[in-house]
Amino acid sequence: MSESLMKMWVSFIAMGLMFIAVFGSHFARQKLTGIIQKIILGIAFICIVFAGIIILLIVVNVPTA
Repeated sequence: MSESLMKMWVSFIAMGLMFIAVFGSHFARQKLTGIIQKIILGIAFICIVFAGIIILLIVVNVPTA
């Protein structure tokens, strides 16, 4: 598997984490209350931070042959 193809799959994983974060936070704010809401929002925050770090690493290492 080439480096470019590997970066594509890693970026898809990052987009999936962003998708999970958006829908998790939306669900938590609309449907949940209490400590469960805080836990789901914390997981969503961790997902979005991790996705941001992945995307940053992908963008910094742009040149591929």
